[in-house]
Formats: sequence, structure tokens, C-alpha cells
Amino acid sequence: MLSRLRAEAVRNHPAVDSAKFKATAASQDIRSVRLWDDPMAGLMIMGAEKMMREDDGDIRLSIEQPLPRPGLYAANREKAEAMSRAEAQNVRVSALSRGNSTAKNAIELALADEAIRIQTTQIGWLRKMVENARQRSVNPGETGIDALRLESELAREEQTLQAAKRTRESIAQRLNLSLGRSLETSWPQMRLPEQPVPVPVANAEIARIPRANPQILAMKEMASAASADTRIADRERQPGFSVGVETDLYSGGDFRSATLGLKMTLPWFNEPSYQAKVDASRSRERAANKDTESAVREVADGVLMTVNEAANSAAQARAYSGEIFDRASTATTTLEDSWITSKAPLTDLLESNRLLFSIRLEQRRFIAMQLAALEDLYLLVPLRP
Repeated sequence: MLSRLRAEAVRNHPAVDSAKFKATAASQDIRSVRLWDDPMAGLMIMGAEKMMREDDGDIRLSIEQPLPRPGLYAANREKAEAMSRAEAQNVRVSALSRGNSTAKNAIELALADEAIRIQTTQIGWLRKMVENARQRSVNPGETGIDALRLESELAREEQTLQAAKRTRESIAQRLNLSLGRSLETSWPQMRLPEQPVPVPVANAEIARIPRANPQILAMKEMASAASADTRIADRERQPGFSVGVETDLYSGGDFRSATLGLKMTLPWFNEPSYQAKVDASRSRERAANKDTESAVREVADGVLMTVNEAANSAAQARAYSGEIFDRASTATTTLEDSWITSKAPLTDLLESNRLLFSIRLEQRRFIAMQLAALEDLYLLVPLRP
């Protein structure tokens, strides 16, 4: 069910659509990289005596075409491709984030339903005790105080149940909002697993970070783009060449001459500026690599925290559903029998029952906490690459 909700959230959330548009734009940028620069055409008209114009021509037409610089086109294309791959990973980051938020809302809704069920059971038990207390109050020597105390306890628990139902409605609205549904869309009663699910091994998850975490993969692509920037800066300081043709014509329609030439830029006059650009690009490339290493450590720290939280929640859930629950249940049953026979005070029975109620609720909470921790883990190291 959580998988279906994640997929629906990804389909309907505008943040994911925005990331997809950015990825599309980045892929289109690859096609915008040019091997050849635009040619340049020229028109010149001579103003002179007629004889001179007739001899030399009074119209000059020219066209010039810069030649590709070795390696510059390849470096620019590699940069565009790296940026496109980075944006594709950003789509995954956005999709995983939206899916994580939706799944945790669904887990919270299931926990609210579990709490309502437990609270309803608690109210049913109190009603039974109220009836028992009323029957006892007719006996000689009974004051009816227990019945009043139980009725007060019942009223308080009923108010708590109503508050839980209002909370459940708010959680359902948040879940609908994350899915892009109408806020009034109703949800069926949901349940959490009875027992905790297996917890992944932290070391194995940390080993998957460099190839599974989309943020790290995006940062690696940005480092590749920075490396391409360094090559671009190095190619730009090489001399550029262009070929050109000039033709002289006379306005009367006669051809006079044609000239074929080769031009070259002289970048050596600005060598310090070009070198500074190369050095800056190299520094940014090193910074990008170090940022990636730092991010891997931060993600690994998050993996350790979430795995530990999931494991602790699982251990506590198993404990609260085992010996702790059994002992509390036996104690409540024994005190109930003793209270009915006037051998135990009502306060002891109520205290024991509250403890049993809290144990049931805490066990459900620990299950929900484990599932939420695993959702955070899968946000850091997704199950699918």
C-alpha cells in the first residue's frame, strides 16, 4: 500500500513536475552545444572617383567562418551531459522526498486508527466495570463511590476518543493534500503490522550510498561538470582560427578580384587572465569532489541514526508485545477479579488497566516509529537504483 501511495504522490505533486521540466531543459541543452560558430558576412561600399571605382571595384563582399577549436566542443558537450544527468538525479530526489512524506503520513494515519481501536476497547471495558459497580452498589454496605469514579473515568476516556477521532481526520486531510486529492476524501480504517519488520544492516546500507543515493550521484555529476569546465577554460586559451573570402565587384556588375585568407587570434596577450580562469576552474573541481565526500559522510551518519532508531523501535515493540504485555494483562485480570469480590481497591484496578492500555498503545507506536525510520532510511539509500 505504501508503494502505491508513494507512486501516486510522485504523479500528482507539482514539485516533481518542476524537477522533470528542469531535467528536460538540461537534456535540450545538450543539443544546443555547437561545433561550428556562426559565420559572419560583410558588405562594404567604396566612395571614390569613378575611374578608381571602375578599376578596383566599389563593392566588397566578405564571409568569414571561425574554425572549431580542438577539444572545446567535446568539453562543452560533456559538461551539458553531466548537467543533464545531475538534473535527472534531482528528479529522483524530489520524487523520493514526496514519497517519503506521503508514506509517513499514511503510517501516522494507521497509528491513529490503532489508537482509536485501543481507546474503544478501553471504553468498552470501563462500561462493563461501570455496570458491575452499579450492581455492587445495591448491596448493603456499598456506597456507590466506585460507580461514580468509574463513570467519571468513562466520561474522560470518551472525550479522549473524540479528540483522537478529530486528530485522525486532520491526518487524513494532510495525506489527501500530499496525494493531490480532495481534502474530504475518506480513508478506510488502516492497520499497522502486528510485529516489526526486519531491519537492514547499517554497514551494507552505507556501502550502497555512492551508487544509490541520488543526491550523491547528482553531486558526482556536478563534479564531472566542473572537470569539463576546467578543460573548457584550458581550450579557450588556445589560439582560434577562421577562414574568410573577400570579393571586389563594380556596381556596374563586373568582377574585379577575390581574396582567400586565414585569421588567428592572439591569446598570449591575455595569458594571465586565461590562466586565472583555468586555476579557478580547477579549484571549483576540487571543491566539488570534496563536497561529494563530505555529503557521503553526512548520509552515512544519517543511515547509522535511522538504522539504530529502527532497531531500537523493533526491540521495544517485541518487548511490549511479549512478556511486558503478558504480565500487565495477568495483573489487570487478577485485580479485576479481586475488585469484583471486594478484595482490591478500585484505584489499583484503574492504575493496572491504565498501564495495560499504555503498553498496548506504546507497542503500536513503536511499530509506527520503526516504519517511519525505515522510510527515512530508504530516502537516504533507495531500494531501487
